[in-house]
Amino acid sequence: MHKATATAAALALPVGLVLAAAPAHAEIPDEAKDTAVLHAQIQPLNETDAAGTSTVELQGTRMTVQIHATGLAPGLAHAQHLHIGGENTCPAGLDLDENGDGLLSAIEGVPSYGPGAVSLTAEGGTGAENKLALELMPVADENGKLEYQRTFDVSEDVAKRVRSGQAVLVQSGIDTDGNREYDFNGAGRSDVDESLPAESTHPASCGMFAAAPERGMETGLGGTADTPRAAMIGLGAALVTVAGAVAVAGRHLLRTKA
Repeated sequence: MHKATATAAALALPVGLVLAAAPAHAEIPDEAKDTAVLHAQIQPLNETDAAGTSTVELQGTRMTVQIHATGLAPGLAHAQHLHIGGENTCPAGLDLDENGDGLLSAIEGVPSYGPGAVSLTAEGGTGAENKLALELMPVADENGKLEYQRTFDVSEDVAKRVRSGQAVLVQSGIDTDGNREYDFNGAGRSDVDESLPAESTHPASCGMFAAAPERGMETGLGGTADTPRAAMIGLGAALVTVAGAVAVAGRHLLRTKA
């Protein structure tokens, strides 16, 4: 074999192997294809000081909810839910205060945020049947701060609707008279369950979930969503460089022989 040809073939062999081994499109794990992350900014209702953020992550029907909230009634349990089926919005002020008592009740807010679909309990079941189970709900600390994280399963319908941005977070519980307990003196009886004080079921905060970007940075260094594509581009550049080196080496050997 001609020495230049043999050298070019030897250099080209690894390139051929790399090309054969490199997939045309990097495979994406099934669980990654079925993952969604949504964020909500928590805003106050009923003139509370509530604020914070919440994140929902879905992997199939497996849901993880995180809540970081401040300004809630200190030392009290706060019923919190994902509401689905309304206008997917938070009520604006007291626009929905039908009875004119100066407070937005749980039911008065339903046209905006819809009925409760998922109960964000600290323990026990997370179905709608536990929406009033205060003994299962997280408790704000003495400064009104509430930290929450829990992973659980939901139905396919709930998962689908949350993914499509139809979920609204509502945290309930206001202390109208500042006595650090829910009683009937502050706001009367709940319109959800008359055996409960309205203070325990009136909404204190609300947050509308919106999908986080499914891709990372589209351009620039540091983006991770396009890593497979970036790797292939880098590989292509490397192969071009190797091919150029092969050609130069071949010409050099031919000139030497001549």
